[in-house]
Amino acid sequence: MKLEKLKISQLTPDPANARNHSDSNLAAIAASLEQFGQRKPIVVSKDNIVIAGNGTMRAAQQLGWELIDTVRVPADWSEAKIKAFALADNRVAELAEWDTSVLMEQAGALMGDGFKLEDFGFTDADLGIFDVQEVEAPMLEAGGKSDMEQITFTLHSEQAELVRQAVANAKLNEQITSELNDNGSANALAFICGWYNDGRV
Repeated sequence: MKLEKLKISQLTPDPANARNHSDSNLAAIAASLEQFGQRKPIVVSKDNIVIAGNGTMRAAQQLGWELIDTVRVPADWSEAKIKAFALADNRVAELAEWDTSVLMEQAGALMGDGFKLEDFGFTDADLGIFDVQEVEAPMLEAGGKSDMEQITFTLHSEQAELVRQAVANAKLNEQITSELNDNGSANALAFICGWYNDGRV
């Protein structure tokens, strides 16, 4: 492969591109380009039509880039073969699956190092992170609100089991009792959080 640095203004998006790029997808590509630079070239035809990497080109254009790294498909490829390559390039990556445990481990380490994975298109659901929903405290007859609140978490099944084990173990500790709440599981979870916030873990 011969790497060529071309002006983006010289390139033509594939008019038959079967892949749609949403605004959020382009924002994720742009964030990756800003953070890491262009680490792989886009693929163009002999006529400078973008065969693979249309999203990368558009994101780079949004960032104000003037040049982008490219490689060309072989000059003897037929139009049909070029279309087949474009479809294959988009499809093969979709067929891979994440190893959830490895993903969560790496995500946790990277977020600890200051990386914001949501910038690259990852959602809390992708990472198995808590999806926290706060339920508004009920109104009292006098018009005030109860001091009691409900928070709902959506967890990966492995995380849910970990939470259940931690709460069960915390319930064995007599210190979890609270005058504020008579719910043992809630007190156990609050005890665990307090332990963490106090820097004891």
